[in-house]
Amino acid sequence: MRVAFVSTMEGQPSGGSEFLWSRAAIRLIERGDAVACSTRRWSPTPAHVQELQRRGCETHFRTVPPSLCRRALHRFGLGWGADWRWLGRFAPDIVVISLGVHLEGIEPAAACRACGIPYVLVVQSADEHRWPGDTYLDPLREAYLGARACCFVSHGNRSLVETMLAARLPNARVVCNPFNVRYEAAPPWPADDGVTRLACVGALAPVAKGQDLLFAVLARPAWRGRPVRVSLYGAGQNARSVRTLAGMLGVADRVEFRGFTDDIERVWAEHHALVLPSRHEGMPLAVLEALLCGRVCVVTDIAGNAEYIADGDTGFLAAAPTVPLLSEALERAWTRRADWASIGARAAVAARANIPPDPAGVFVGELDKCVAGVA
Repeated sequence: MRVAFVSTMEGQPSGGSEFLWSRAAIRLIERGDAVACSTRRWSPTPAHVQELQRRGCETHFRTVPPSLCRRALHRFGLGWGADWRWLGRFAPDIVVISLGVHLEGIEPAAACRACGIPYVLVVQSADEHRWPGDTYLDPLREAYLGARACCFVSHGNRSLVETMLAARLPNARVVCNPFNVRYEAAPPWPADDGVTRLACVGALAPVAKGQDLLFAVLARPAWRGRPVRVSLYGAGQNARSVRTLAGMLGVADRVEFRGFTDDIERVWAEHHALVLPSRHEGMPLAVLEALLCGRVCVVTDIAGNAEYIADGDTGFLAAAPTVPLLSEALERAWTRRADWASIGARAAVAARANIPPDPAGVFVGELDKCVAGVA
């Protein structure tokens, strides 16, 4: 089988959206399939792309022009064809187009249709504040409806995208992203030193992850005297402003910036709960990993979070990403902190009933079905 992967990620070189397609590509190479990929040109080349190159993946890099230049070219129907000519030469049996957000992918999808190549969309995130304009709606609908399959990482995202498109997607299905802990992970409960330790794991990008909401709650009088410390793991385009905001709101003494880490099990050996007040998501890897590690999650009820967390039983959901509602969810969690270990244990059992041990392998199976024409 010949499989091509296209990542539309342009905001940052790596992230949770890149795990599924890149790990599926490795599986295909390992079983002897021919694989090619296309990503934005980054300097340095991201580790997952370097690994694919090392394994013999044919790699194509796109140079992204300035947005004004791109818009001017597209107005005349120019400027994107050169990025996709390699598809005709490679002649894949199927193309996997991985979307960082739901509005992307029109160009590679159109190129696939023009070449008569079947393709699959993988939608990693959807944002209810980013609706397609009417002039953009038709090509976006064509991209989704023309796919052999539209794979979403949560039922919530599927429903949101169908609403935005004003169209049902009979080709839709839900897949799971690979995670960065062992499936059977069981880190020990942190030692009791009198301090409740929360971790916020995610890119330092409040527009998506909502760290500003968390800081605003911590700045409220009820939380100022509580023995709580929050560790922020991650990097991102707003790192400096997030740090500055912590100082402005007077919570810097209770917040520690720990940077990026890939040792997630160690994070949960040192922390009691995850707090992630996201404004939009697909299905956060941080949540899946915390659940598998038996930790309580206090998160917003967006995307797929409620598909894995039963409010008050296996975690705590804030009804929406606002300061009052996050405060209410955190307060409910705080009053039950003596139960967190047992809640986390239930959450881990429930998570394993829904999370497959090998998401990349499951996804490769879905691709095999798509190539074979099996629904």
